[in-house]
Amino acid sequence: MKLTERQKEVLLLAAQGLSNAKIANKLIITEYTVKAHLCAIYEELEAEGRVSAVTTAIKLGLIPIDEL
Repeated sequence: MKLTERQKEVLLLAAQGLSNAKIANKLIITEYTVKAHLCAIYEELEAEGRVSAVTTAIKLGLIPIDEL
């Protein structure tokens, strides 16, 4: 499984409970771009949503649990 650095940033912020709008503001990107990153993440991790993606990413060591 390979995620880009930006996808990892988006996933980490989503794991921290931020909404798409807040993720967009924090990363200075559009909400549309956040949604596009999340779709790509879900596809790469074969996840059906945020919870599944975060759980899988933690299991694979893609996002550090100490940053949640």
